[in-house]
Amino acid sequence: MKPLKLLFILLLFAFAQPLDLPAQSTLHLILSIDQYNQDISKGCEIDDVNLTSTLEWLAEDAGMGIQKYTYGFSQQDAYNFFQGFTCGPDDVVVFFYSGHGFRTEDDNVIWPLMYYCVENEAPTGGEGLKSCGVPLDWVHQVLIKKGPRMSITIGNSCNNVPGDDSANKRAQGLKKDKPGQPDGNKMQNLALLTSFSGHIIASGASPGQFAYTNDEDGSYFVNELTNVLLDGMVFAENPTSWASMLKKTRDEVQKKKPDQRPQFLIVAGNKKMYSEGKENYQEEVSYDELGLDMFEVDEEGDDYYDNLELDDFDEDDYAEEWEMEFDEGEMEELALEDLPYILLYAMTLDNGAVSQDELDKAYQSYHDGMGEYGYDPETIDLIFNFAIEDYNEPDPEFFNMSLQDAIQEFIDYVDPDIQKDILTVIQNASDNPGAQGLQEFIQSLNN
Repeated sequence: MKPLKLLFILLLFAFAQPLDLPAQSTLHLILSIDQYNQDISKGCEIDDVNLTSTLEWLAEDAGMGIQKYTYGFSQQDAYNFFQGFTCGPDDVVVFFYSGHGFRTEDDNVIWPLMYYCVENEAPTGGEGLKSCGVPLDWVHQVLIKKGPRMSITIGNSCNNVPGDDSANKRAQGLKKDKPGQPDGNKMQNLALLTSFSGHIIASGASPGQFAYTNDEDGSYFVNELTNVLLDGMVFAENPTSWASMLKKTRDEVQKKKPDQRPQFLIVAGNKKMYSEGKENYQEEVSYDELGLDMFEVDEEGDDYYDNLELDDFDEDDYAEEWEMEFDEGEMEELALEDLPYILLYAMTLDNGAVSQDELDKAYQSYHDGMGEYGYDPETIDLIFNFAIEDYNEPDPEFFNMSLQDAIQEFIDYVDPDIQKDILTVIQNASDNPGAQGLQEFIQSLNN
């Protein structure tokens, strides 16, 4: 299912005027998308559209210029591109890779290697690594040496040893398991693009893990990242931070896929901070040890990155109020998506069944209301039809379980004014609005 904010943003930015900010810097958007391996290419292309559109919209509203780049899908193409890439000292550079990824048998490799080979050439160690692999961390360090004010290196790929379950289990041991239109004030967090000075690397999976994707919706990681970026930089009432947004992305992915835990590292000031704590960070093996002949960026202070202090995030690095605001918004969205269970049940309380007229009225009201929240018609149909299918099942157990969840979510998370509107819809859609059972149910939701 598409995130609410990603759908709404299509309308928002169609009519929003850019903030009155000078275009003093450029967002360089470097895209490396696997269009060749057919098992994942469709999902990767969806990731490209979702994240690229989001970053372009944010940059435009921040008053930044935008320059996009792509290069061929090979190891040498990657090397050649980064050798020639240049940017200004106040620019922002975002690199985004979506494709297959892998790691070596060496347990010290934290970040995945991007897989630049064609279909059916399975990545392995040895010659496969030498000809197919480009370390995500290498891109991160090259971009730092190119001298932008800010860089973000994002890798949406698996981070496991192909075909080696025992090595992947060892790798997972490197981490400790841890279970209306916004106004200018709400867009205060765009300063995270226009003013922040530092460098970020994030991958969709921790060592030994897969990064899940599908052809219809793209990847869990990119969908959640997009949703969080839009909330944090456009919709949020409270200030946020890169640490909070990336942590929320990680946590939201893991809620949906418990065996996938994204990781991130932020370089700011004189230290680098790792999402899973400095005690879990393993310094990378050298590229020579991996058998990779990587070019070196000839810049002064080449030892800068290696000499940075590795530290933990402090409480001040996070934005607790924004995180609470985000969680509340996510729960209200969930409650609204489960609302059809309440509507269908309420329609049975006057005479034991849902008439076609009741169904039409309930659906139309739900369609109109969710449309105002930014859901597209196809998504609204999908949500409502799921509830109808459960309602029509011979065994009512699953429908009743979902109904109880929907009732509790409605009471706990839906804004009181919206609750009143929904109760009015229930009243007006019923064939017999005065039925005692219906009135008792409406009263129970009104407490």
